[in-house]
Amino acid sequence: MGGDGSEFLQRDFSETYERYHVESLQNMSKQELVKEYLELEKCLSRMEEENNRLRMESKKAGGEAADPARVQALEREVDRLRAENLRLLREQELPRQEKGPCKPGE
Repeated sequence: MGGDGSEFLQRDFSETYERYHVESLQNMSKQELVKEYLELEKCLSRMEEENNRLRMESKKAGGEAADPARVQALEREVDRLRAENLRLLREQELPRQEKGPCKPGE
């Protein structure tokens, strides 16, 4: 049961962290959400650049220079950041849809 217990703890931690993260995003102002989104875009861009650099190194060295585990980890991180960016965009659009058209000064 050792492996199952750690999987449960990991899953429980992930679910708790996700709930906390969603609550913190919901409490953010539109300006804070935009700032968070832009920070994630920068991070995503850096990860994509690093991923591309590692692929180029791998091709130059005949496919053996880049650590495949590192490339996979970067690809998973890029996918995670893309999903996070999409979620933030939806969070940002949600208040607009609930409020209806913006009034002058909003």
